[in-house]
Amino acid sequence: MSSTRWLSWSLPIAALACNLCGCRALNQAPDSAQPSQPASAPPATASKKAPVPGTVLYLHPWVEPREHAFTILLPAGWIAEGGVLRIDPRLGPTNSVGAKIDFSVKKDHAGSVMIHWLPNFTYKDPRALRGMFRVGSNYMGSMVYPLLDPQAFMDQYAFRKQRPQAQNVRILERQPLAELAQRYRQRSAVPNAHYDAGSLTVVYDEGGVRYKEKLMAVIENIAGPGLGMWTNHDTLAVRAPEAEFDRSAPLLSVIETSLKGNPAWVAGENRGAAARAHNALQTQRYLQDQRRQMVDRQRQVNAEARHSSWLFLTGQDDYVNPHTGEVEQGSNEFKNRWVNSGGDVIYSNNPEYDPSWDTNLAGRSDYKLSPLRKR
Repeated sequence: MSSTRWLSWSLPIAALACNLCGCRALNQAPDSAQPSQPASAPPATASKKAPVPGTVLYLHPWVEPREHAFTILLPAGWIAEGGVLRIDPRLGPTNSVGAKIDFSVKKDHAGSVMIHWLPNFTYKDPRALRGMFRVGSNYMGSMVYPLLDPQAFMDQYAFRKQRPQAQNVRILERQPLAELAQRYRQRSAVPNAHYDAGSLTVVYDEGGVRYKEKLMAVIENIAGPGLGMWTNHDTLAVRAPEAEFDRSAPLLSVIETSLKGNPAWVAGENRGAAARAHNALQTQRYLQDQRRQMVDRQRQVNAEARHSSWLFLTGQDDYVNPHTGEVEQGSNEFKNRWVNSGGDVIYSNNPEYDPSWDTNLAGRSDYKLSPLRKR
């Protein structure tokens, strides 16, 4: 893993307070199943000992409800909102060619601890229109808005739009993400495209709580005569109460890196986006060529896109699912990872923990250890 990591996931899972992460300790069953305890548990032996409370995190798969586009692992009691977003093509072709993702996971309805994946939109720089369209107007489905660098986009647009009630806002850090921008440049096939990436850390008051929030974005700028198009990519916001932000980081890392796209949906979306782009942009052929290449990248919500965008930013590794044989991404903050045939995952830092002896898993005994993918 690269030494460059957007969020410093450094705390062991044992440091998480259960009232913060929403998970259950081993002496409690998950909310989804509360089996009665047997009269007597199997005796601990030298090779198999009873699990130690506070070292196990239970996660359950959640499927995007609108189009089954992706899955993510959530602790019991957490809330998922949003998913696939479609823009009305009557507004213009630029942002309606392909689906977008606007999705958040929350500890509670207030979003006191949350991760928000913001949608990517393409904007039109008014300088390319020579003053013929005012800022905020619609041009071919794009909002007319001046080009912003990543920190300005997050500060002046994304954060202000998402947190209109924020007060006493103070910026703690502006950090460039040169490695992420370089990765975009290396895989880009768009002529005249320039990339800049960065993160922004802020603190603010909202609803009587002092929050800390970290945002990240990549800005793609397509320069050239008559173009002036720019797009935000990989825009993510993570927040928690300021006093709990560092303590919640390991759990948020596990959730974030578990996002996995549905390959069938991705393939169908790519075919549909290409067809829509071809039909919608016959009147502006050059824009069609640009957007078709951009859509290919925008639609990558699957594991491969997470590799190129997040693997070097967050602590994760490739695991082989022993039930399906598929390669899955998961946190590397834990010594062991188990998965059952239903997709439930258990992480543990206790080398002596064994799910077969876990009395909280009655009726779910087919957990198998997930080995690391051989390189």
